[in-house]
Amino acid sequence: MSTGGATQEGLAQSLQQTLSANAQERKQAEKYLETMEQKAHFVVPLLQLVNNEGTDSNIRFAAALYFKNFVKRRWAQGEEQEDTIAEEDRKVVKAELVALMISTPKRLQLQLGEAVSIIAANDFPHKWPELISTLVSRLSATDYHVNNGILQTAHTVFKGWRSEFRTDALYSKINYVLSEFTEAYMQVFVTTDRLIDEHSNDRAALQVLLHSLALLCQIYYDLNCQDLPPFFEDHMGEFMGTFHKYLAYANPQAEGDDDDVAGDVEEVKASICEIIELYAQRYEEVFPQLPQFVETVWSMLTTVGRAHKYDGVVSRGMAFLCTVVRNPRQKQLFASREALRLMCERIVLPNTELAVTDEELFEDDPVQYVRHDVEGSDAGSRREAAAGLVRGLLDQFAAETTQVMSEYIQKALAQYGGDAQHWRAKDAALFMTTAVAVVASTHALGATRVNALVDVADFFTAHVEQHLRVVDSGSDAPILKADALRYVTTFRSQLPHDMLVRALPLVAAHLAHTNAAVATYAAIGVERLLVLKRDGALAFAPSDIQPHVESMLTHIFATLQRAPSPQRLAENDYLIKTVMRIVLASRAHILPLAPAALQQLAQILAEVSRNPSNPRFSHFLFEAIAALARFSCAADAGALAQFEATLFPIFQNILHGDVAEFMPYVFQILALLLSVHQTAGGTRLPDAYVALLPPLLQPALWDAQPNVPALVRLLQSYMQVGGAQLASENQLQPFLGVFQRLVASRANDHYAFALLLAISHFVPPASVAGFLKPVLTLCLSRLQASRTPKLTRNFIHYMASVLCIGPASSEGVDMLVSAMDAIQPSLFATLLHNVLLEAIPTVVGRVERKTTVVGFSLLLANPLFRPGNPYAHLALPLLQQLAAMLMDSGVKVSKANVDRPNVDGSAAAASAVAADEDLDSLEIEDTGYQASFARLATLGEIKIDPCPHVSSAAAGLGQALKPVQAELAPVIRELPQEACACITEAIAHGQ
Repeated sequence: MSTGGATQEGLAQSLQQTLSANAQERKQAEKYLETMEQKAHFVVPLLQLVNNEGTDSNIRFAAALYFKNFVKRRWAQGEEQEDTIAEEDRKVVKAELVALMISTPKRLQLQLGEAVSIIAANDFPHKWPELISTLVSRLSATDYHVNNGILQTAHTVFKGWRSEFRTDALYSKINYVLSEFTEAYMQVFVTTDRLIDEHSNDRAALQVLLHSLALLCQIYYDLNCQDLPPFFEDHMGEFMGTFHKYLAYANPQAEGDDDDVAGDVEEVKASICEIIELYAQRYEEVFPQLPQFVETVWSMLTTVGRAHKYDGVVSRGMAFLCTVVRNPRQKQLFASREALRLMCERIVLPNTELAVTDEELFEDDPVQYVRHDVEGSDAGSRREAAAGLVRGLLDQFAAETTQVMSEYIQKALAQYGGDAQHWRAKDAALFMTTAVAVVASTHALGATRVNALVDVADFFTAHVEQHLRVVDSGSDAPILKADALRYVTTFRSQLPHDMLVRALPLVAAHLAHTNAAVATYAAIGVERLLVLKRDGALAFAPSDIQPHVESMLTHIFATLQRAPSPQRLAENDYLIKTVMRIVLASRAHILPLAPAALQQLAQILAEVSRNPSNPRFSHFLFEAIAALARFSCAADAGALAQFEATLFPIFQNILHGDVAEFMPYVFQILALLLSVHQTAGGTRLPDAYVALLPPLLQPALWDAQPNVPALVRLLQSYMQVGGAQLASENQLQPFLGVFQRLVASRANDHYAFALLLAISHFVPPASVAGFLKPVLTLCLSRLQASRTPKLTRNFIHYMASVLCIGPASSEGVDMLVSAMDAIQPSLFATLLHNVLLEAIPTVVGRVERKTTVVGFSLLLANPLFRPGNPYAHLALPLLQQLAAMLMDSGVKVSKANVDRPNVDGSAAAASAVAADEDLDSLEIEDTGYQASFARLATLGEIKIDPCPHVSSAAAGLGQALKPVQAELAPVIRELPQEACACITEAIAHGQ
């Protein structure tokens, strides 16, 4: 088989170079691989390299990692996905993957397993029907190394079902697997249990067998997560008996040597707890063993050790008890006060103590400590599970649980007694108070519902505020300050406004704390307070925070400057996110501090651009710069020159150094700054941007997919500011060349039309007429070769925008029809009848749908559609489609287009940024953020409205058709009754 240039040797060399310390060598290798993967027959030699035992293990791992990411990028075959994988290669990959999963080391298995999961999600079972039979056929009665590879593969394929919605297709897939897999699965399950007993004194054998059992438990959950299959219901006694046995399993030979890492025994027990939690939650009526498991889990939780390796078992065990406690039918198991006291004393309280590993993390890696606390960890923590169990008890026994826990809280507070040496007691008391008080919470709002029996405001005054009054108090343990800051953040929606006003400066002052964890909690607290709303308005107006802004920024920048390396600088994205939020919350009030803030942000950008390491930090950094530029330049036109003088040298270094991670952001900031020139009254492109334009149009930049949206946004700004200039200087051809490149790609054709729309909107109509025929030819070629619904929608919208040019004189209509018929006589009529008509109602977006109705209404008003003329037979079906759009009350607005600002080409609209109110509580995670490309939310999009004078689609139709109402009357009468009434009403109101 020809590999189109890709060979194992060449790939191995390139992958080796991607590990080089030389940045230039790495980039060259990465570009080579990116080029090769777009060619056919790339994937097979890559997979063969993974399997080549004679190759260096690091290169094999790099190949496995690249293979996984390649599959993630390119395996799916959809409307927007270019299919570069030959069908024969797909078959080879699927044929070899199972064998590879069996034979390769675990390190490689994990990467290949993710690839298997992606391929199975796309192809199984219809395009990969032999998968399960292949797995079953390879199961061995003796070789458990082979079995573990097969079981790992099966789990990789099945585990995605845990989070899927119930559908007929999903159930068909599960039933197919059950019919092929369950008998063999049970045989392996029973055999594994027997072999564990037989090899109870063989440490090496137990290690392999218990790993098999852990995988079998995970697969059991996979197969039962959506519904209880009859097979497992029929054999519940056997399975549950074995699960109960291993929940209480103890064997010194099976114990791992590392107290910090969960071994296979702990993995098995944690998986069993997960299974019985599922059964208690979903299948309680056919789960008679439930009380027995409750007793066993209770006993296990009261005797398990404090070592970190048991955290998963303890967390899952408490989650199981929480599920049982929440069930009203099981509440009698815990109804007595003594049972509640015992559960709180023996299970909850021991697990609210700060773990030794967490204490060490607080000191050694404070940012990671905060991240685990704020975002949670994959395995969960004992504290989180204990808090969950308390909330479960509160659901059923609110008063009793509150009273019992309050007694323990008071004891802990008394034990602390203001002595910093006893900080652990106060830490536990604060944690328990939060656990008892919070009934429901969200990231955006903190605690949204609290226990009515707990006065969180009074507790703040009596026990929390004292830790915030002095920043570097030697009498306070840093962790108690962190707890106090976290308390304010958690209960920000519940504390009275006057208390928040008192708390904000206290929280802000702790940005200066020398402990990084404390400073980070302070940053999180400030950031969350600044987006807090009361009665629909921000709790803190720009004027409220102004007295604190300078000190807050000074403290944050000072902390960031202490970082010893670019990687450590970029580690704390919480700090830079708070800078972004302070700028957004300050609005124009930031102007006096903008020069100093710009210098600091520029220094940080220059430093981290040397070695980008944290995408979230990078994104918040650029959001902060964009927000600062937006508000400063709006308040002071003179600020623009300072921003350009400060940022351009850094941007040049980023572009010349090919810092791929930052280039899309640079293009977006340039787009923002360029648009400001029009807002300031400029009608020509500044010289610096003119000089930058030729490099921006070079094909190499457009080869990197993350650059495409940002470059299109920048070229839109070029058109917005200097469209007429570029047209007069005959500089449009390179822009149209970019359009030609993008429209040929399924992944990028919507960007092609976004650019084309800007070109057509911001240049004189005469220039549009000059390039319309070749542009339409390109569009028609793509429609013929590879038509997709997305392409058709965008093409219709673009044609409608052209139809809207010069509505009074029908300039756009004449221009479009002439260009079409110049390509081929009567082409437009044929295209309209065969392709466009049925797709007109599919256009999405508020402005897009308005433009489509207005544009095609103007077309319909043209004499071409009168009786006896070439388009007369299309008048009725076109009018029907326009009526359908008007009557569609559930207007189709794509997620990407919701409430975007409209740009009509005027100076007032030229900034094209998100509306101010959208920034009040901007959450980056909700704006399409991703590591490869993230749109700067503070920048916004240029949203072009070809008919800004028209308020709505109905008004536009009425205005266009009212002058020809009499001529269209016979056609209107032929419409169905509802459509006829709709069109008649729109025309009646047309002005």
